[in-house]
Amino acid sequence: MLLFLNILQTILLILIAGGIAYLIYLYRPPARAATGTRKSLHARRCEVYSDVMEVLTMLGKRGELRKEELLDFRSRTRDAALVFDGEVAAYLDEIYNRGVKLMSANELLQGMSVAIGEERDRLTVEHTKQLIWLADQLAMIRKKFAQYPDVVSACEE
Repeated sequence: MLLFLNILQTILLILIAGGIAYLIYLYRPPARAATGTRKSLHARRCEVYSDVMEVLTMLGKRGELRKEELLDFRSRTRDAALVFDGEVAAYLDEIYNRGVKLMSANELLQGMSVAIGEERDRLTVEHTKQLIWLADQLAMIRKKFAQYPDVVSACEE
């Protein structure tokens, strides 16, 4: 009789544990859907694309970039390597680096510390070279983001 009670007790414990596991399975919070992740990835890509367009448009309007704008651009696009491939991330780094060169050359040219001569001519050439390259990027940006057509079409609307 004691053996029968031990067996019955073991069976009841297994049934209770199974019932609890089933209830936990039924009422657990649903796992995050893959589409939700894709939407946030798409939204982040769109934000980065818009940030690039914004900084290049500011450059086109004023012909210069301010330090605050470049730092803001850098902070908003710092995770580009996570949402885009390495080529686009390197492109964004190049935009930032050339923007810094443009800003530095512009500050030196605006100041009175560089006298007329070879150094000023070199700075003017550097400034013009960076300005032309950055201005050309407004037309080239669609090509650089061509492998993300959903981002380009959705973000430009």
